Amino acid sequence: MAKFKSRYSELAFYVGDERKQFVAGVFKTEDARTIKALDSLSDATRVDEPKPEPAKPAEEPKETPKPAPRKKAPAKRKASSAK
Repeated sequence: MAKFKSRYSELAFYVGDERKQFVAGVFKTEDARTIKALDSLSDATRVDEPKPEPAKPAEEPKETPKPAPRKKAPAKRKASSAK
């Protein structure tokens, strides 16, 4: 059963040629056409639906270990002059 609330205690609306009305700001129905009509009303809010849980954030990517900084190559030896 769908349950809707309205800030207007006796809000009325039509489904086809049939007039429907909130009582004390609440309207309950199982009729698919009525539910569709109520979903389109800006002054009615469906309150029986469980609110979808916020999507769990994807697992945070694990930090890959950064490769160790490369060591500099040893300085080239200067050619020694052989005398």
